[in-house]
Amino acid sequence: MALDDKCTTHLLHPTARRRPSARGWLSAVSAGVLFTVPASYSHAAQNSEQLVFSGIADIDTNHGPIGFWVWCQVEPASENSHYETDCQGAIRFYDLGIVEHVTGEVTEPLEGIYIMDLDSAKGTFTCELENDADIVHGPRNTVVVTCSVEGVGEVTGRSETAVVNATGPD
Repeated sequence: MALDDKCTTHLLHPTARRRPSARGWLSAVSAGVLFTVPASYSHAAQNSEQLVFSGIADIDTNHGPIGFWVWCQVEPASENSHYETDCQGAIRFYDLGIVEHVTGEVTEPLEGIYIMDLDSAKGTFTCELENDADIVHGPRNTVVVTCSVEGVGEVTGRSETAVVNATGPD
C-alpha cells in the first residue's frame, strides 16, 4: 500500500475522524451568536452611576457594631434595566446575631451626598445610610447608620472608616 493510500484510508476510517476541539466549537458558536445579536444590542452598554458603601459602624447603644456592604445604581442605565430596586447588599448587627440581605433605593439630595433607604429581606429591620461629606479615596469616609430593628427599636451608629465609592457618569 502506498503512502497516499495509507493517509486516505486513515482519514476515511470512521474511528479515525477527529472531533472538533472544544476551543474550535466554542469559537464557532461565539461567532454565530455575534452575527445573530440584534444591532441594538451590539453597541457598547450605557453606563450608570454606581455607588458602594462598605464599613463597620460603632453604635451609640450596647447592641454592638453594624457591618454594611451595599451597592446601588444611582441612575438607571436605561429603561430596560434588569434591577427592580436601586440597591442590593447586606447588613450585619454583630451583637444581635442578625445578618440579612437588603434592598432599597438611593437618593442624592446634594452633589456627592447619598442616602440609602434599605429594607431587610425578612422584614427584621429598616436602615438609612448616609455619607456626610465629600467622598475621599480609601477607608476614610463617614457614614451615618440609622436602623429600626424589630424587638430592639432604633439603633444608630457612625463609621469614620467606611469605603464610599461612586463611579460612572457625572
